[in-house]
Amino acid sequence: MTIQKYLVLIVVLTLSACAGVTQPIKFKETNVVTKEKYLQTKTTNGVVLVDVNWGRWWNCGGHENAQLLSLAFDRLPVAAINNEVEPSLVLHTPSRVMVDPVFLNYAYSLEPGEYAISAISIKVADSMSQVGYLTAQRDTLYSGGLPVGGTFVVKPGEVVFIGNFYLDCTYGPTLWRYHSDGKEAFHAHLDEYKKSFPFLDLD
Repeated sequence: MTIQKYLVLIVVLTLSACAGVTQPIKFKETNVVTKEKYLQTKTTNGVVLVDVNWGRWWNCGGHENAQLLSLAFDRLPVAAINNEVEPSLVLHTPSRVMVDPVFLNYAYSLEPGEYAISAISIKVADSMSQVGYLTAQRDTLYSGGLPVGGTFVVKPGEVVFIGNFYLDCTYGPTLWRYHSDGKEAFHAHLDEYKKSFPFLDLD
């Protein structure tokens, strides 16, 4: 799949300020949608499609390598903006050791509403023995009670594609969102989802 940089989601300084003193988030991972779940909630929920590349990026922003570990999203409004509240959608890397540097397809059935990113964890390594984490949570991803990393909206019966998430290393390990390069690439990407989740109505 051909992709291009699209939008920086979280500024570098947000993550850099947290380097070396935090641990990755440990919320329970959300299950991808199944055919049974989809048929049960097709008219009441929406479906969110997202790609994530969990592979290591070598020579990343002054580090030997970096690896995206986790993403989490809140359904707004959030009852309490603290780091202990369970997010509405959580994704974790399938492995911290062996992950191919490719984008993986995910699909989730979510209740209608507006969603915002609420937590990010990135592993950074300077050697085999020097490993740390860059973690940003609600205390840095919300300002004045509002999310600073962008939002997306889910409507009943709709399918929403929110992008391809990976790292950028220009100034330091940072979460970035990428997009397919042109209509042909987007339709090829859609075909990937049809193969991964053949029961979804993607028309």
